[in-house]
Amino acid sequence: MDTMSNMKMERKPIIGITIAHCNEELKSYPRALYVEAVKQAGGQPILLPTIATVEEAEDIVGLIDGLILTGGGDISPILLEEEPIRGVGECLPDRDLSEILMTQKALDKDLPLLGICKGIQILAIAAGGKIYQDIVSECPESMEHKMKAPRDFPWHEILLMESHLKDFLGEERISVNSVHHQAVAEVPREFAVSAVAPDGIIEAIEKKEASFCVGVQWHPEVMVKDKNSQRLFQQFIKAGKDYGMMK
Repeated sequence: MDTMSNMKMERKPIIGITIAHCNEELKSYPRALYVEAVKQAGGQPILLPTIATVEEAEDIVGLIDGLILTGGGDISPILLEEEPIRGVGECLPDRDLSEILMTQKALDKDLPLLGICKGIQILAIAAGGKIYQDIVSECPESMEHKMKAPRDFPWHEILLMESHLKDFLGEERISVNSVHHQAVAEVPREFAVSAVAPDGIIEAIEKKEASFCVGVQWHPEVMVKDKNSQRLFQQFIKAGKDYGMMK
């Protein structure tokens, strides 16, 4: 085996993590937790700046072996091609556009991708799906999805469907935290539902034919001592390593 092949085997996969605006960061979505989760699973994290063009998205995706779409505020209704409804929260359209562009390019390249909380919604929109702007007003029979407990504790159970997610977690039901009021409403073509909450709200989706393309509605980076959170990040980092070796 030549020196270059050895270097590829030894190199940690480079995982791009989308960043929040400073007011989001200070409020409740610290990137440090994502960074630590990636490190613990064996990846090399880098924080990705906001971009505004397809060309920039192409450059970013070409540098990394995996992409994490992180949590944050609401998605701008203008990017959903919808009118805002009562209940929609604060939006940062430039961040939303940046993540949609990166996601679309990542999907084109079959780059390993993990969407977390807002990230599952960005993934759905970028691939042609739809979201609820506000679960409370659009799904009045739904349960409370904004937990009233610390984030490192579980809030409710979810049911795992037959999927890659179920296969590598090895569970039928798991307990998750929950801090959202938007959710995936329509799954994109070529995607499937991987998990649902007791009230039917979608909790995970995946692209069926991708190397690794999973969106989860909870925050596994917060529940770092939970075995299912660890398995999720480990499987994602493994996919990133395999992707990096094929470059």
